[in-house]
Amino acid sequence: MSITPLFHLERSTFKVTGMTCAACAARIEKSLSRMDGIDQVAVNLAMERMSIAFDGRKIGAAQIGEKVTQLGYGMLPLTRDGEGGEVSGDEERKRLRNRFLWSALFTLPLLWTMFGHWSFTSGVWVPALFMDPWFQFAMALPVQFVFGLQFYIGAYRALRGRTANMDVLIVLSTSAAFLYSHYLTVTGASPHGTMHGGMHEGHVPLYYETSAMIITIVHLGKWLESLAKKRTLTAIRRLHELQVRTVTLLTRSGEEEVPIEQVKAGDTVLIRPGEKIPVDGRVLSGSSAVDESAVTGEVAPADKRDGDSVLAGTINKTGALRVFAMAAGDQSTVAKMVRLLEEAQSSKPSIQRIADRIASVFVPVIVTLAAATFAYWLYAPEAGELGNAMIRAISVLVIACPCAIGLATPTSILVGTGRAAQFGILFKEGRHLEQMHLIDTVVLDKTGTITEGKPKLIEISASGGGTKEELLRLAAAAEFSSEHPLAQAIVLSAVREGLDVPRTTRFEAIPGYGIGAMVDDREVYVGTRQLLLQQGVTPLEDPERIGRLEAQRASVLYVAVNGKYAGFLALQDTIPPASREAVKKLGRMGLDVIMMTGDNERTAKAIASELGIRQVYANVLPEEKVAHVRKLQQSGRKVAMVGDGLNDAAALGAADIGIAVGTGTDMAIEAADVTLLKRSLTGVPTAIRIGRKTIGNIRQNLLFALIYNIVAIPFAASGILEPWMAGTAMTLSSVSVVCNSLRLHRAIS
Repeated sequence: MSITPLFHLERSTFKVTGMTCAACAARIEKSLSRMDGIDQVAVNLAMERMSIAFDGRKIGAAQIGEKVTQLGYGMLPLTRDGEGGEVSGDEERKRLRNRFLWSALFTLPLLWTMFGHWSFTSGVWVPALFMDPWFQFAMALPVQFVFGLQFYIGAYRALRGRTANMDVLIVLSTSAAFLYSHYLTVTGASPHGTMHGGMHEGHVPLYYETSAMIITIVHLGKWLESLAKKRTLTAIRRLHELQVRTVTLLTRSGEEEVPIEQVKAGDTVLIRPGEKIPVDGRVLSGSSAVDESAVTGEVAPADKRDGDSVLAGTINKTGALRVFAMAAGDQSTVAKMVRLLEEAQSSKPSIQRIADRIASVFVPVIVTLAAATFAYWLYAPEAGELGNAMIRAISVLVIACPCAIGLATPTSILVGTGRAAQFGILFKEGRHLEQMHLIDTVVLDKTGTITEGKPKLIEISASGGGTKEELLRLAAAAEFSSEHPLAQAIVLSAVREGLDVPRTTRFEAIPGYGIGAMVDDREVYVGTRQLLLQQGVTPLEDPERIGRLEAQRASVLYVAVNGKYAGFLALQDTIPPASREAVKKLGRMGLDVIMMTGDNERTAKAIASELGIRQVYANVLPEEKVAHVRKLQQSGRKVAMVGDGLNDAAALGAADIGIAVGTGTDMAIEAADVTLLKRSLTGVPTAIRIGRKTIGNIRQNLLFALIYNIVAIPFAASGILEPWMAGTAMTLSSVSVVCNSLRLHRAIS
C-alpha cells in the first residue's frame, strides 16, 4: 500500500462478482493493498462492493480490474441505479433460483433412497431403478460437474492465489464423496440392492446423495441469502429511485425536456405537480406543498413559496414551481445521500476487521481438523472403516464454512445505515455507526442547533446621534456576506424595512467575535463586547438594560463605526419543541448533555435552564471549543459534538463523533462524521439509538456464528451429523445471520 497525498487520490466503488465467503473479500483486499498506487481498499461481501482509493497517476481502474480478474473474480462499474454491469440483482437472483431448482431435480431421486437410512422410514417404497449405482452416478454427475462447476472454478482460482475459501471446502468434501462412490461403483458395488450410509445385504455403501445434497443445499442457501440481502439494500435502492432522469428546463426559447446530466447550477427548471424536484435550489415563483419525507424523514408536507429552498429528491405535490438551480446532478442533496450511504455501507468497521482475521485462518484450520478427523476414524480401533472416516471428515469440512462470520457485520451495517437514512441521518462511514454506542457525552452548540436558527430583531438602540435606520443599514451591509443566522436576520430586517443596503468593499469574519467591513468608506464592526474592546471602543450601555435582554434569551450585538460606539442590536431566537424533546431523550438514555456557545453567559444559562441542561460553557471561542472537547476526552469521556456553523467545524473534527445539522455550513458538514438532513435535534438521540441497536445486532450475529462453529464441529466429527445435515446447518447459519440483521428494521422505530 503506497502513501499518497490526499489531493492526488481518486475514490471509486465497483461491483465485485464471484465472492463466496469472507476469505474471498480478505484475499482481494490483501492482494490489491500491495499494489503500488493503491492507498485504501475495502471489500464488502454482503453488498458485493469494493471501495478503493488510488493514485490515478500510478494506477488506473483497468489495471485494478485486471488484478481482480487474475485473482479469480469479476469487477464491474456501478450503474446509475447502483447495480453493476449487465446483470441486475433480480436477474442474478433468478439465476440462483434456477440453478437450485435444476440441482434439486437431479438430487431428488438420490434423496428418495435415503428413506432406507432409518428404520421408521424403511417401509417407504423406493423404485428399484433409484437403487441402481449407475443410475445414481448418472443423477449425481451433472450436479457435481455442471451445477457444481462454479465451485471448482472458485477453488482453482483460490488455490492458484495461495489461499482457501468456501469453494475449496465444498470441492474437497463433495469430490471425496462422489469419487469414492464412483470408485466403488466401478470396482465393487453390486448392480442392485445397494443401500446408503451403511451395509445392507452385504453390499458396499455409496455416497452419491451426500455430494449432490451438499451442492444443492449450498445453492438453496445462496438463493435464500440473495433474497434476504435484497431487503437489506432497500434504503439505497429507494434513494436511487429519487433521482430523476429528465428535467423541464426553462430557456429563452421556452420549455425544453433535457437529461438531468445537462442541468447545471444557475439554470431555471419547471416542476409540475406530482413531479420529483430534480435539483437543490430556490423557488423563483409559484407556491406548493412539498413532500420531503424521503429525504429528511419529516412526514408533514412543507409549504414552499418565493424565496424558499427546495431539495432534490423531494416531491412537488400541489402547484407548479419555477426553481433556480443551486446544485444539480452529483452535487445535489439526494446524490450526496446516495454517495454517503454507499461509502458508509462499503466501509469496514474495526469489529469487521477482527471477523475477517478470524475468517482468513478458518479454512486452513478446518481442513486440518477434517484431516485429523479422517485419520482418527480410519485408524481408531473401534472404527477403522474408510467410508465412515470419509463421511465424518466431509461433515467437518461442510459445517465449518466461515460464511456466517463474514456476513455478521456488513449485513447489520447495511440495515443500520439504511434505516438511519430513512430518518434523514447519514453516516459517513460504517465505523462511525459502530462508535456511536460508546458516546456518553453530547455537546450542543446553541445558535442554529438548539435554537431554530431563525432569530428575530427585537430591539435596536442607536448612540452618538445616529438613527436606528442608519445603524441597521450599516450593520446589514457589514453582515451581508456572513453565513451566521444572526447576520442573516439583520439583513432580512433591513430588507423588510425597505432600507437601501450598500455593498461592502472589504469583509472579514472574526470567528467567535463577529465581523468587520468597509461600508460607504466607513469602518464598521459588528459583534460581541470583546470585539469592540479589541478595537479600542467601549460600549456605553446600561448594564441593567443589557442584562434584562440577555435574561430573555436575546443575543446582543454591538456596533462600532469609524472607531466610535454606534449602538446595539438585540436578536432573539426561538427554541423549537424538538430541542426540548431531544434533550429529555438524551437524558433518559443516560447521556450527559453540555451546551457550548460563543454567546454571553446570561443568555446561555437562560436557554440551558429552559431545556434542563445543567452544564454550560459560554463566551467560548472556536479554538476554545476544541480545547473543551479534548479536556472532556482526556477525562475519559466519549464525546459527540453537535453543531452547524463555521465556528463549530474544528470542534466537530476533534470530537469522537461530529454531528452536523444538514442546513449548516458546508465546512461544518465536511468536518462531521454524521449529517442530520433535518434541522432537528431529535436526530441526535435517534442516531445514537441506531448505533447502539446496530452494534448489539452485530455482536449477536458474531456470537451466533462463532458458537455455531465451535459447537457444530464436535458433532460433525463424532458422526452425529451426516454431511447433508451439516450442509443444511451451514446454509441456515448464513441465512439466520442475514434474517437477524433484518430485524433492525423493526427494532429501530
